[in-house]
Amino acid sequence: MRPQNTLARHPFLSLLAFTGLALAILAGCAISLGDHLTASAAAEGLTARARIAQGPVTTLLKAENHAGVQDFCATVAATTATRVTVILPRGAVLADSHEDPARMENHGDRPEVVAALAGRVEPTRRFSHTLDTEMLYVAVPLHDGETLLGILRTALPTTELESRQAGMRRTILLAALLLFAVAGGVTAFLNRSMNQPLAALRKWAATLADTAPYRRPAVTGPAPVVELAATLDQLAGQLTERISQISQQRNELEALFGSMVEGVLTVDREERIQSFNPAALALLGLDPGRVKGKSTLEAVRNLELQRFISATLSAHETREGEIVLPDPKGRDRSFYLRGVPLKTTGSAESGALIVMSDVTNLRRLETVRRDFVANVSHELKTPITSIAGFVETLLDGAIEEPENARRFLAIIHQQAKRLHAIVEDLLALSRLEQEMERKEVALVRHPLGESLAAAGQTCLPAATAKEITLQQECPAGLAAWLNPPLFEQALVNLIDNAIKYSPAASQVTISATGTAEEVVVAVRDQGVGIAPRDQARVFERFFRVDKARSSTMGGTGLGLAIVKHIVQVHGGRVSLVSTPGKGSTFAIHLRPAPPQNEQTAA
Repeated sequence: MRPQNTLARHPFLSLLAFTGLALAILAGCAISLGDHLTASAAAEGLTARARIAQGPVTTLLKAENHAGVQDFCATVAATTATRVTVILPRGAVLADSHEDPARMENHGDRPEVVAALAGRVEPTRRFSHTLDTEMLYVAVPLHDGETLLGILRTALPTTELESRQAGMRRTILLAALLLFAVAGGVTAFLNRSMNQPLAALRKWAATLADTAPYRRPAVTGPAPVVELAATLDQLAGQLTERISQISQQRNELEALFGSMVEGVLTVDREERIQSFNPAALALLGLDPGRVKGKSTLEAVRNLELQRFISATLSAHETREGEIVLPDPKGRDRSFYLRGVPLKTTGSAESGALIVMSDVTNLRRLETVRRDFVANVSHELKTPITSIAGFVETLLDGAIEEPENARRFLAIIHQQAKRLHAIVEDLLALSRLEQEMERKEVALVRHPLGESLAAAGQTCLPAATAKEITLQQECPAGLAAWLNPPLFEQALVNLIDNAIKYSPAASQVTISATGTAEEVVVAVRDQGVGIAPRDQARVFERFFRVDKARSSTMGGTGLGLAIVKHIVQVHGGRVSLVSTPGKGSTFAIHLRPAPPQNEQTAA
């Protein structure tokens, strides 16, 4: 069975088509040139005949022998098979070898006549209505000195011209076909000698990119083909090794980029996004199907990021910076950016690599740390300054005044107690953080009603002093996983805050509700409320919504921070809902505990 020659047929057909196209172009040029030469030769022949007859006709016209002119035209036409016409300067036909001049119309507008009247000889090819056939015309002027006597026109039917041109075309086409047949035979012979080895090499080369390439066949034939097979064999080994390395590196890079928490973007010189990792999409809140190929300004719509990328591309060196971008919820997030120019195999730059790190939490913690240092310094400075001032007053002689000395000592005692309370709260927070890290807090199933009652009883004197009613709402049997002392401390802090910031003769409600998913303990007051801008920070240490009012009411500024840490120790969370002027609701969300009978059965 003969091997399929589909692969080898393409070079054969291409070469044959090229040869045929070249021969067709040459044949066309030859035919066009032949037609032009034939037409030129016919026009020159007519011009020569007109020049020969120019003298006799001029003589006859000068003698006004019109009959002789007609006889001369007939004689020339009979001997040369050429139509001869004599036309007067105004266009009237005086004599014609093929038609009665009296029956012929005025020829002053014929193109060849117009050209002759202007002193030019221009062959014209057009249809003759007199002879009902296409003719080739040539006209020459007849002069007697400066006087124009008339126009002598010679004409030849184009059928004879076309007959000559057709013969020449046949000869050229036959020669072209013969050359095409010879070229086809030579090309087919050369193709057969290289068909099989090239087809085998092509089949083998097509499998080089496969994991298991087709074995290179033994190639015989012309020396160039054998050398080509050896070169391809060497390149195949290098290509297989290179593809394996590239695949491994690509998989490693994809795994690296996919596991990075930093966002990575690459852009080209026109600032269009070329690639990205999942972290970049998550950080910027982008849709992967609508990012690639778009400019960074169009995709992210942030002028700071676009300016940083432009600066990286124009600086030709590594750049660092920090920008702020809003997240989908409208909150500002801080990003640390590092831009590195990307270079091609040469020294030209193809774009830039942008690495983005979310430092929002770091910046927030730095702010909290700065605020904590400032706040704790302020909180400690106030009682220390007061104690130092009154001690100096006593030492200056006020100690000799029993009444003033007792009042000053009472103030010193009060400030010392406040300083002690701040230190105790700080130590409590420190212990809670350590216990949370070590998971040393023991939780037991405890009825919530008992904790609410104990916390309410602790805060009852403060509530009674302001005529505030403490309303407790808790279903019987509702329990949660608690550390009772710590949980009661958190409740006391919330109830104490509610009493402090509620108007006299109002009501503070302590309620507990439960579902299968969570237990919620809420403390609701009718106080001044908290502005939305401050609600996210009320659980920070020493943060005060109204510093002047808070200082007059006492407290260390750490109560809500302690509540937050106690709730976190319990594995829960604390929330706040507040409306300025209408009151606030602080809620503790905890894990529910099963009923007692279910726990016993388990």
